[in-house]
Amino acid sequence: MRKFLYPLLTGLMLLITLSGCNSTPKETDNGWVKLATKTANFQTDTDTVTINSLFNSNHYGSLKLTCTQGSVQIDAIQVNYADGHVQKLSTLGLLTKNSSTRAMTLDRAQNKIKSIQLTYNSLGNATLNLAGITKKAKLEIWAKKSADTNK
Repeated sequence: MRKFLYPLLTGLMLLITLSGCNSTPKETDNGWVKLATKTANFQTDTDTVTINSLFNSNHYGSLKLTCTQGSVQIDAIQVNYADGHVQKLSTLGLLTKNSSTRAMTLDRAQNKIKSIQLTYNSLGNATLNLAGITKKAKLEIWAKKSADTNK
């Protein structure tokens, strides 16, 4: 029994440690934290990013999107909070490489974000991608801690 239990527990501890290292958001000098990175296909798509609450205990007061590659039309952003409240953020239009949205204020800074739903359309197509003319858009979701709740 000990023969099997020791390697199992060791492997489980290693998995938890590695998972925690990759899932813990890193804060920048100006207080923004990258929550997720998404690659958009050349079509209208809706993606839901689930925030890992096991390793993320922060409350956020602002949210922004950054496009690091390609071009993407943002159609809708929906923030789902842990208490069940849903906030729809105004659509922001077109983002191109190295551009960001404005910082959008979250109305439930005292609550944790459960998930963020994005509806977008990446500009270009697969043929142009293969030719190296356009690339799939890459989006980063950034959040800034709420000053009131993270002292």
